[in-house]
Amino acid sequence: MSEIDSNQSLIDQVSSSSKYAHLAASLVARVTNEEAGKHKSKADIIHSARTRLHQLTGAYLAPKLDYAQWLLNFKSLSQNDRGGLEAASLQMMRLHASTAERIEVLPRFFQVTLASIAPVYSVLDLACGLNPLSIPWMPLREGFTYHASDVVTPLVDFLGSYFELFGINGTASIGDLSCSFPTQKVQLALLMKTLPLMEQIESGLAGKILDNIQADHILITYPLRSLGGRKKGMEQTYRSQFDQLAAGRGWKIQEFSFPNEIAFLATT
Repeated sequence: MSEIDSNQSLIDQVSSSSKYAHLAASLVARVTNEEAGKHKSKADIIHSARTRLHQLTGAYLAPKLDYAQWLLNFKSLSQNDRGGLEAASLQMMRLHASTAERIEVLPRFFQVTLASIAPVYSVLDLACGLNPLSIPWMPLREGFTYHASDVVTPLVDFLGSYFELFGINGTASIGDLSCSFPTQKVQLALLMKTLPLMEQIESGLAGKILDNIQADHILITYPLRSLGGRKKGMEQTYRSQFDQLAAGRGWKIQEFSFPNEIAFLATT
């Protein structure tokens, strides 16, 4: 059996877990191939690959999230029921660690960070998670476009249906930033707590992503607490990482601090 065939067998075994079966195939293959180069036994390779995939994706979403039921919940709302839409969106966003941490400040988060460029007419939301459900709180122009991408297939499918349901001019697609970069030209790109995860995949990947984004403005945020709630000097660490990424780019930068998140709006 060739090394390629052997690795494909390992990739299939990693993907056989329901937790990872719906991730972008390119990400599963990359992580599995990298772990195959570090370990000798199949069991160790599979365990290590699944552990890394959990750290990159699985730790942030509630297990067995019922997207079909949530879509039915949204369908039950009338088109003009903004209060119902906001309540349902907040409830669902609590199921994703990244958006859950932002709920406390959500009514002002985007109003503050995007005030200087509002109203926003086009958005590219990368590694989006459930962040597109924040649209009701964003200062967007009428007729805006919204492009969202993530590595979780059922999440992407849900967002596509959500956009269609509420008449949002947008797209939801599988996007694996570890192997391909977006091509859309937009006013605003969102990288919400995304770049630290990209650096876990490959050192220097965050910079490559920024090199390839075609946006007038990029909102980049970092978490100030671990998933377990500890700060662990994260603010100092991520400020330093951002400073290194921004060095030499000639960006105009605005900085914003929130209890669980630090944000930088870069004008390119």
